[in-house]
Amino acid sequence: MARLPADNIICRCYVVAEDVIRKAIADHQLKQVEEITAVTRAGGGCSSCWDDLQAILNDIWGKPLARDVPDSSGLSSAQKRALIVKELEKNVFPLYDVNGLQMQLVDVSGDRVLARFYGKGVGTTTASFLALKRYVVLRMNEAVGYKMNLVELNVLEALAP
Repeated sequence: MARLPADNIICRCYVVAEDVIRKAIADHQLKQVEEITAVTRAGGGCSSCWDDLQAILNDIWGKPLARDVPDSSGLSSAQKRALIVKELEKNVFPLYDVNGLQMQLVDVSGDRVLARFYGKGVGTTTASFLALKRYVVLRMNEAVGYKMNLVELNVLEALAP
């Protein structure tokens, strides 16, 4: 019978230890459970370890603001998300449709926007795809009124072992 490592296993579905999670957070500056899942797979099974993953994030970065509490920008994450969704639907998604692309907005927290891209050119460094991603960032910045950071989950997921 195989023995599990003596490390503190956080995710039993994928057998991911706490030290692996902490290293991924440090190496990739992960701030959300979804990002940890994308890089390590921890939390990607039954999701019963999400509270433990959030506790590790809280230990490293401090407890995050509640989603409905405005941050220093004066907007809550929910308000930012609403502004960004409105801007995407009006100005970005029609352009993406013409170019055979789709974007899934996963989450907005603070100045970070988590998204996945689907379609032709995704995951490449072709100028047209990079320009379309840059356009998304510009539109989000304009909608919210300050610099937002796009976290492309496709890239993080590609890093997963």
